[in-house]
Amino acid sequence: MTINNRRSTAVLFSLLTVFFSGCLSLKPGTQKSGKSYYETFFVGEDGTQYYVKPLTFKEIDQKGELIVDMTFRYKDEVKDSASINFSILSPDIIKQVDSLIISNDSSNIAANSIKIMFNEKLKKNFKSRFSCKSEFKDLIELMKDENWRISVFYGQNNRTYSSTKKTSKKIKRLNDNVFIVF
Repeated sequence: MTINNRRSTAVLFSLLTVFFSGCLSLKPGTQKSGKSYYETFFVGEDGTQYYVKPLTFKEIDQKGELIVDMTFRYKDEVKDSASINFSILSPDIIKQVDSLIISNDSSNIAANSIKIMFNEKLKKNFKSRFSCKSEFKDLIELMKDENWRISVFYGQNNRTYSSTKKTSKKIKRLNDNVFIVF
């Protein structure tokens, strides 16, 4: 074997070693921080604004969904309110919601001043979007138990939604990594 062939073989062997060691390396197990479930924005004198990305809830005994997102601000102490926005996806158009209750086994939030944002037609369903306020301290308590039920009351109707397994995991991660510091 010539010197050039030995060098070529050595270079090839080195490249293959680097390639396979990179492919076979193992990452240590990590716990998700929940960062993908919320965003933060610095808002100057008002501290930090938090936006909790949409959480999906399934209607009990029906095919409808309710999607919730939240926004709140925090600086040094818990004193502000939280905005709770929610969308109801259903075959019926909903133009007014009288009240909303978000609950779990240890806490609940009740809202009566609910404002409609818009209605839009989707393929076979309507998306009805609403907004309301809640005390931030009540939201902090609610986050401590991830098994939420949401009841929406409008006219003579009411609908109840529950958290999916995926949503419950998101709420737990949000509590463990964000709400625990408040």
